[in-house]
Amino acid sequence: MTYLGAPLTSINQTWGTPRAFFEFLKDNFRFIPDLDAAASDENHKAPIYYTEEDNSLEMEWFGNVWLNPPFGKVLLPQFLEKCNHEISYGNVENIFCLIPARTDTKWFHEIVMKEVSHVYFIKGRFNFESPYSGKGANAPFPSMLLIYNQKTHRPIMHTLEVDKKFRGW
Repeated sequence: MTYLGAPLTSINQTWGTPRAFFEFLKDNFRFIPDLDAAASDENHKAPIYYTEEDNSLEMEWFGNVWLNPPFGKVLLPQFLEKCNHEISYGNVENIFCLIPARTDTKWFHEIVMKEVSHVYFIKGRFNFESPYSGKGANAPFPSMLLIYNQKTHRPIMHTLEVDKKFRGW
């Protein structure tokens, strides 16, 4: 059977986090990142950022990290393993990570649940920013915010009711 609905993956891996959501994180979690670990020159959310050319998976992370990683089947688990490594070795204070809410996957249970502190299931779907058109595109999937914290290593689940400014309905 061929799937005819919205695509579950994208060739474009440079979709940006909506600015309004990032402001929500600052206002509600007092989160200000030192490093954006997967960014581009157009969509970075921290003063220091790693681009695809920098290869964040091989770089040292530090301080408070923002991560909106590539969502592909290969790269996403690699970035989540990197989150586990950086938090378990004490290299970072916090990692805030925005990913698809795929709780039925092996990587969610075997990688995310290993070191994550909080999982926020986001109600609604994002309208990610496009680097090409300036316009956003509705995500064809729900999202979740992962928070890795040095002080909390047991997963706590939440639902996050967020402002409609960055949802694409």
